[in-house]
Parts: sequence; C-alpha cells; structure tokens
Amino acid sequence: MKWSTDSPLEVSTIMERVASILDEDDMCVLGTIEEQEPRLTPCFFARLGEHRLVFVSSKEARHVINGHTNPHCSALVVPKQTQGRLVSVHLSGTIMFPQGRDRLAALTAYASQMKGKLLAVNNMHGLLDKRVFILEAERVEFVDTHLHHGRILVERNHSVIGNSMT
Repeated sequence: MKWSTDSPLEVSTIMERVASILDEDDMCVLGTIEEQEPRLTPCFFARLGEHRLVFVSSKEARHVINGHTNPHCSALVVPKQTQGRLVSVHLSGTIMFPQGRDRLAALTAYASQMKGKLLAVNNMHGLLDKRVFILEAERVEFVDTHLHHGRILVERNHSVIGNSMT
C-alpha cells in the first residue's frame, strides 16, 4: 500500500507510530452518515493490517445500518496514555462487510485482540451472530506534538497533501 505525505517525517515513521497507537488502544469514536447528518458512536475495534480497523456489532446497530446505506465513515482514536501531549489518529475511508473466509479472518483477528477485554469475545459462537465490518482507510490524520507541532496528513494513491500547522 502506497502512502504519501508532505510532512518532514518519513511515511514509514508516521505509519509505525499510527500502528503503535492502534495496537495500544481498542476504542474509538466511529463516525457514520445518518440521513445526511453525522452519527458518532463509541466502538471497540481491532487493527487489521496497516490501514484497516475491524468492528463487530449487532446487526441492528444504527452505525451498521448507516454503513450499509452510505459506506463513507471515519474513526477517531485518542490514546489513553498521552504523557502530557496532544495525540490522536483520525482514519477516513469506507466500510466493507466481508463475506466468507474474509469475514472469518476479520472476526478471528478481532477475537484475538479483544480476548480478555470484552466478555462477548469469550464466547466465539456469540460473535458469529454479529455483523463484522472493516473500515478501509484512505486517509490518516495524525497528531502527536512530540513528533511534530501540527497535524500530519497521509493519503493513499500517491497524492501529495498539505501539512497544516495548527
């Protein structure tokens, strides 16, 4: 997967830090679109590769229904441990609902990362009745004032983007 940025930092440095945050934390605020308005929902997630998050929710959850209607979404992760600095990861992209082996692989990754953290994960059979979906990130906005004093944008598909000092 090719990522581009105009940050003075290397993309690999940025993405390694993003990955470590996503590995350390398991909760985000998921943003979906509901009747032309944003819907924000706290959700547990597990990282699936470099740029994907997997979620498991009830089939009737509003964010799941919204994802079927409009797949555009985003997730904001704010780490619990920031050591007195501003840190966040905002991923934007589309929701995919994997089927067959891809669904089982995503569900297995979620269960593996959540084991011991969520009671529902201890019963794999209970998870099989849930809706599994994946946020496939197209854009990552990263803030870590220890690395850089502005936000860092990283996008897929070789596009060059701005780095704003905020």
